[in-house]
Amino acid sequence: MLSIKLAWRNIWRNKRRTLITVTSIAVAVLLSAVMRSMQEGQYKDMIDTTVGSFSGYAQVHANGYWDDKTLENSFVATDSLLNILKESKGVTAVVPRIESFALGAGKQQSRPLMIIGIDVKSEQHLMNPQSRLQSGSYFQQNNEKAAIVGRDVLERLNIQLGDSLVLLGQGFRGMSATGLYPVKGTITLPNPELNKSLVMLPLHKAQQFLAADNRLTSAALIIDDPEHVDHIVQHIRNKLSTERYEVMAWQELMPELVQGIEVDRVSGYIILAVLYMVVGFGILGTLLMMITERTYEFGIMLSIGTPRHRLATILAVEILTIAILGSAVGILLSLPISWYFNINPIQLTGDMATTMENYGLQPMLQFSTEPSIFVWQAIIILIITLLFSLIPVIRASRLNPIKAMRG
Repeated sequence: MLSIKLAWRNIWRNKRRTLITVTSIAVAVLLSAVMRSMQEGQYKDMIDTTVGSFSGYAQVHANGYWDDKTLENSFVATDSLLNILKESKGVTAVVPRIESFALGAGKQQSRPLMIIGIDVKSEQHLMNPQSRLQSGSYFQQNNEKAAIVGRDVLERLNIQLGDSLVLLGQGFRGMSATGLYPVKGTITLPNPELNKSLVMLPLHKAQQFLAADNRLTSAALIIDDPEHVDHIVQHIRNKLSTERYEVMAWQELMPELVQGIEVDRVSGYIILAVLYMVVGFGILGTLLMMITERTYEFGIMLSIGTPRHRLATILAVEILTIAILGSAVGILLSLPISWYFNINPIQLTGDMATTMENYGLQPMLQFSTEPSIFVWQAIIILIITLLFSLIPVIRASRLNPIKAMRG
């Protein structure tokens, strides 16, 4: 208890020295936490853009569909199958879809387009197209003869809202797929590629267009907690026939996204490691300065009989207290910065924005406010501070009292 009291008094005896040390630790926590917040926020935005708002965190297909995405590998949407999916623990909604490709034509232009047949009600749980409408209105029912297109499709086909869109393609088992659909609305999605090529039709009209009545190419699953997606997928696999169906988590659906995130995360760790080394030696220099300034004081304490282990304990408590204060200040400084850029993402322009759009991402940097990011960075900086403090503590505890007092 005496060591703690002495350490606390020593800390505030020289406020300037203490503030310099606390500031160096706080800046280290601030830099590392903000950097990790930016990285993890970008990863979350990538996942939400490509997974959470389009494909879903898990999907059910006919066995073999993912390797050969054709209507021949679609499946019949039986009530028993849909009930199994809806009643599975952790699944909050099932979003049925049928997907294919067709040639879309206006009055003078034609372009290849991605056709998605959606259930008007259940799709609100995933893509939520009604809230993403840029113009026009949403479907009223699954039998409605109308189309909603990506915001850039009208320009690519040189047509306007209310004009008819001609679709030409191939349906189930080689059937001819032709249709004429009034464009009812346009939609804005986070993925720029979808904005250029997406055509949505009500589910029954899409099935009729593709001559695939009551058939689906996928059933996307809305999961209450994405962290448990692997457990939920395995649970559904145990309920369904593996010979007829394949159940896949988003990591299997998009391995390139997972690999890209992991590679980028490793590069981020390397940059952080360099930052930790710079910060560590900076903190070491500050602590050595603190010990050097107090050499005479330590010599007096040793000469009057203060045990060396007591001196080491007092210094350790001082450094631990300063490290905790610095880490806490760093967290308090980094939280509002990350929160602000989470609400107001940094909008990118120029070549960087073009590059991100080419990868199907939004041209912006959104920070994460996940609490564990800030806690772990504070803990890491705290550990680094304590490790680098061993050198000055050991040096002070081994001082020769006579030499120390002579200066």
